[in-house]
Amino acid sequence: MPIATEPAIASNAVKTFSSEHHLNSAEQIAFWQQVTQSTFKTTDGISLAYAFIKHPSNKGTIVLSNGRVESFLKYKELMFDLYLQGYSLFTLDHRGQGLSSRITVNSHLGHIDKFQRYVDDFDEFISKIVKPSHKQNYYLVGHSMGGAIGTLYLAQQPDIFKSAVFSAPMYGIKLPLPTCFIRKLAATLDNHDRQQPNYILGGKNYHPATFDKNDLTNSKLRYLDYRALYQQVKTIQLGSPTNRWLVESIDAGSHAIKAAQTSKVPILILQAEEDTIVCNTAQIKAISDSCRLIKIPYARHEIFMERDQARNTALSALLHFLEA
Repeated sequence: MPIATEPAIASNAVKTFSSEHHLNSAEQIAFWQQVTQSTFKTTDGISLAYAFIKHPSNKGTIVLSNGRVESFLKYKELMFDLYLQGYSLFTLDHRGQGLSSRITVNSHLGHIDKFQRYVDDFDEFISKIVKPSHKQNYYLVGHSMGGAIGTLYLAQQPDIFKSAVFSAPMYGIKLPLPTCFIRKLAATLDNHDRQQPNYILGGKNYHPATFDKNDLTNSKLRYLDYRALYQQVKTIQLGSPTNRWLVESIDAGSHAIKAAQTSKVPILILQAEEDTIVCNTAQIKAISDSCRLIKIPYARHEIFMERDQARNTALSALLHFLEA
């Protein structure tokens, strides 16, 4: 299947979105005051934070699955834009990050002992929180690690979502050396301690990069706003991943490629042209009759916090795919 560099969008489907030049506007602040934040307990006793808002003239329910180190607090602008298009929204902070319970002594460690736990948590979120309160047309939107979680969830629960859009999904991680070598090294270095696991080589606690050294976005305004949020709400700060997280995530990426290829649910991949975090080649391997890919020009990894032109292209493609 060919890769599209520009989404084919009918002229009457063009949307207006928020701008990087008007972040945290009065309208966005008023919107967020209507969003409900809460928590629920998983079957193994972990407290997971989530947020939701129901649209009065709901055209469907979008469930957001965020990426590594993220919190739903980072998605205020995206949720605002999607709500204005008529969607209700539910979003979850994955275990060990965001406002959810930490699972290690050092709260900065990005850790998971089994990647399937993310998928199981997501399944509990859907069954306990989303479905009981909203029963209409579910759509899945995920970013990076959240895209991998979402893809594996679709393979295990193919009858929940009508379609899914994944921004820069983590089907492979951009690594300095061959993946098989890095995986073997991380497995060897892993100390197998669930409470006090060890960082990957060179790993450290939360340490924000300056804009000129960041790999996430070309938008200085959105990047500085993102860093200001993590400085304001320090509980959501997270550092590097652990060796066990890396091993589990490498394996999960491989499984996610196969899951996307054979998905019963239509999938759209939004690929960041300038991504240096995840592997674009791995995303291309996922293309099939059920999995399309659109390349977003001039976009780094964080497509939803990119400069307006790239972000608007991605959001227009996302909405067109859901509405089609």
